[in-house]
Amino acid sequence: MCARGPTARRCFVLVVCLLLVTASVPGAAMAVGSDSHVAEPAAVDVQNALEVDDGLAELDSSELVVRLEEAPLDDAGDTERQLERHADRTQEPVLEYVAETPGVDVAEEFWVTNAIVLELETDAIDEDVLAALERIDDVEAVHENFELSAPNPPGPRTPADPSPPDGGDEGPQTTAGIEYVNVPSVWERYDTRGDGVRVAVLDTGIEADHPDLELYTDTPGDPTYPGGWAEFDETGERVTGSTPYDTGRHGTHVSGTVAGGAASGTAIGVAPEAKLLHGLVLDDDGGTFAQLVAGIEWALESDADVINLSLGSPGIYDQFIDPIYHAAESDVVVVTAIGNQGADTSNAPGNVYGTISVGAVTDDGAVASFSGGDRINRSDWKSVPEGWPETYTVPTVVAPGVGVTSTVPGGYADKPGTSMATPHVAGIAALLLSADPDASPEALSTALTETAWKPDGESLEQDTRYGYGIVDAEAAADELVDREPGERGESPAVETEANGDLTPTDDHDWLVAVGLLIGTLAVVAAIVTVVRLRSGRP
Repeated sequence: MCARGPTARRCFVLVVCLLLVTASVPGAAMAVGSDSHVAEPAAVDVQNALEVDDGLAELDSSELVVRLEEAPLDDAGDTERQLERHADRTQEPVLEYVAETPGVDVAEEFWVTNAIVLELETDAIDEDVLAALERIDDVEAVHENFELSAPNPPGPRTPADPSPPDGGDEGPQTTAGIEYVNVPSVWERYDTRGDGVRVAVLDTGIEADHPDLELYTDTPGDPTYPGGWAEFDETGERVTGSTPYDTGRHGTHVSGTVAGGAASGTAIGVAPEAKLLHGLVLDDDGGTFAQLVAGIEWALESDADVINLSLGSPGIYDQFIDPIYHAAESDVVVVTAIGNQGADTSNAPGNVYGTISVGAVTDDGAVASFSGGDRINRSDWKSVPEGWPETYTVPTVVAPGVGVTSTVPGGYADKPGTSMATPHVAGIAALLLSADPDASPEALSTALTETAWKPDGESLEQDTRYGYGIVDAEAAADELVDREPGERGESPAVETEANGDLTPTDDHDWLVAVGLLIGTLAVVAAIVTVVRLRSGRP
C-alpha cells in the first residue's frame, strides 16, 4: 500500500501508468510472468569459500580470529542494537561447535565487528578446525590476532620534566599548539571547553592522578574508575579490577592534549571540560587487533562521542574496516593518526575511508618530514563498503605535531608525532560538539575540512602532505554553528520519514511528476492509435 504524502502521489502515478499500458497492449500482463524470459536461479553451494589469511601459515600465537557475516544495517534502527542482535544469532553455531570440540576455547566475542577470538591448545592450525568453521553458514574468514605497532615517536624521547611548563608572569597561558589552531577563541566566543562531550582515548594507559588530568568516573572514590577506565588483555578480554596506569608515557601525553587542565598555569588540553575516558589497548611493545576492537566496543558502550586512535600499523588492513565503519555508523567521530613513516605511507586504521586522519605540522605551518600521507586505491582493499571512491587521499587534515607539550607520568614533556597531532583534532571535535550538540559526524568533518587552511603557495586541493590543510577551531565552529539545520550533513531538499523513505520536499518534484504523467499518457495514446489502425478500426 502506498504511503501518504509525496510518496503516495508518486505511487499513484506509477499505478495509473501500469494500468494504462497493460490495458492497451495485448498480452502485456502475461509477458511479465512468461517463463521464457525468467532465468532459473543459479545453484548455490551451501559450503562457504572460507577466506584464510596468509599469516595463518606462520601463526606464532594460539589465537585465531573468526570473522562472520556483518549485519545488514537498517538506517531507521539503533545501530548498536542491530549489531548485537545479529552477532548473537550468527555466532551461536560457532559457540556450539567450540563447546563440543576439545582443544578449542572461546576467548572473546565481539559485535562492533562480527567476530570471535578462539584460543587453540597448540600454535599449529588444525585443518579440521578450519574445515568445521567453513561448514558454518555465516563464517566468512579467519585471521591471526595480529599485532599493532607501538606508537614509536619519530625522534628521541624527551625525558620527563617534573616541573610544570612556565606560565610566565602574565597569568594562565596555553601551549603553542592550542594557540596555533585558535582554540582559545572558541573557549571565549562559544563559552565552552568541551562540557557534555565524552572523548575516549584508546592508548597505553593514563596516570589518572596527574594534577592536570581528570579521568571521568561514575563512582567517585572507586580506584578502578568505573565508567571511565578499562584495560584489555591480548585476546580482548577486559581485565577485572584494573586501576588506571600508563604502561609507558604515550597515553598520558595524548590524554593531556585532549582534555588536560591548567593546574600548572599553562593550559595543556584543547577541551579541558570534556569527560575523558581511557581504554588501555596496547603498551610500549604494541597491542593486538582484539585489544583495539575491544576498546572501540567499550567506547561505544560508554556512550563516547569521539574516539582518539593515536596508534596503528603501516599498510592496508581490511580487518579494521568493519569496526571503524560501525563506530562511525553509531554517530561517533573517529579521529586517527596517519603515521610517522613519512611521505607516501599511511597507517591502518588511519587509512580507512571515512575516518578523520591526521598528519603533523611544525609551529611554522610546514608539514613535518615524518608525517605520513598517501593516495589510496579502492583496489588496495580486498572488499569495501558501498560508497567508497575509486581513489582517495590521506590525511584528512593536519595539526601541531612537533614539540607538543603535554602531561606524562611524573610531570610534563615535549613530544613529536602524528600521535600528538591527532588529539588536537579530537579535542576540537569535542569543542564543536559542545557548541552544537546536534551536529552529525559528517557535518563536523565537513566543517573541519572546509575551514582548514594552507600556507601560501600550497595546492588548494586535498593532497598527501597537508590533506585539506591545518585545522582552525574557531573557523570550524563558526562554519558549523552558523549553518542552517538542513545543511548539517544532509541535503536540505530531502527529509526522512518515520518509515525510512527519502521523500522530496520541494514542490518542483510534484511538477516533474505531473509532467511525467502527461508524457506517459501521450505515449499510451500513441500505442492505442497504432494498434487500432493495424486492426482496421477507426
